[in-house]
Amino acid sequence: MTKKEINNILKSESGIILLEKESEQSFFESILNNTVSLISAIYFLTRKKLDSLILTEKRILLIVQNKIQLEKKLNGNESLIYNGVKSALEITDQNEKSIIGLNKLRVSYEEGKSIRQKLTEFESRTE
Repeated sequence: MTKKEINNILKSESGIILLEKESEQSFFESILNNTVSLISAIYFLTRKKLDSLILTEKRILLIVQNKIQLEKKLNGNESLIYNGVKSALEITDQNEKSIIGLNKLRVSYEEGKSIRQKLTEFESRTE
């Protein structure tokens, strides 16, 4: 999923990016990146991958290396809580509780605080 596609979703569904960071490099990508040559520089610039956690009024998207790993539809009655100990987003509905693991995003302590703050702002904005 490209940055342009993400921006289109955010505009059309009134959402926020909870977390966005560069993806970890694969073994092959790190070898090319460490080799000083014109080819590796071009490859690195064209293959930049992002990891994102996106929350809109209708869904939650977990994108890892520009690929959608998880898409959860929301109906508007959910309670969203970030659990920093488990590195997970807990979604509580009237009938069920879902947990979205965020280990693939490698969430740091500061990023976790930012996610909590953005969730609070988002819930107060949608009420």
